[in-house]
Amino acid sequence: MHGYYEKLLRKYPDAVTVKDVVTLTGYTLTTVHSWCSRGSLKAFQKGLKFCIPKIFLVDFFCSLIFRSITRKSLWHIQTLNDFQRKMKHRK
Repeated sequence: MHGYYEKLLRKYPDAVTVKDVVTLTGYTLTTVHSWCSRGSLKAFQKGLKFCIPKIFLVDFFCSLIFRSITRKSLWHIQTLNDFQRKMKHRK
């Protein structure tokens, strides 16, 4: 799963902003800020803004916390379905 998300995020810089994560995932600004504030999504603060290293974002996408979100965004559902399809074709 790590490889899948690394490939999906290859066009993004090594560190992304909360707004980048919002645009990518379809989750709200409040939700992504909450993930960062709670430490679920590892990030560091640069002034008043969170900066999220891409490797931490990939780890978060693969985490049980992210995968067990009850009300998933459309992007979240689509990536999970795409990953499952790719895994079936590998067998």
